[in-house]
Amino acid sequence: MFAQHTTVGINGFRQPYPIRAARDVRFKYIRNLAPENNYHIGGVHEGEVIDSWREDARSNPALAARIAWLHRRPAEELYDLQADPEETRNLAADPAQAASLARLRGELDGWMAQQGDRGLETELLAPTRQPRNRGKSGDEPERKARAKAKS
Repeated sequence: MFAQHTTVGINGFRQPYPIRAARDVRFKYIRNLAPENNYHIGGVHEGEVIDSWREDARSNPALAARIAWLHRRPAEELYDLQADPEETRNLAADPAQAASLARLRGELDGWMAQQGDRGLETELLAPTRQPRNRGKSGDEPERKARAKAKS
């Protein structure tokens, strides 16, 4: 199974944070294509719930780490869904999982190529494919997305 996620053009978007993923029966591989950016969307990172978590995190280092994880993720994540169904232990750097990581990387690369997905370049074109932008010049949403990505 393959998946993609975009933040460009989404409510609360600040920086592009494209995510692509591949999964089989046992493992889930996630590739965060712009891990240096801050992941932010209005429905997750703003409001009473996240504000209360931030307040609680002042005295709870584990919660503070989880909140930080909500905003910035590593370039790659690999989870063993049988041993860790809640996906709390990233195995991407575990040498024992190198073969599974390489296999799913390859599967994702192949799927992205088949779909014409060029990663961040494709992400920045998302506004040209979103319903609210149909009928507008394709250049204008792309120009705005690229300008936003630089900020």
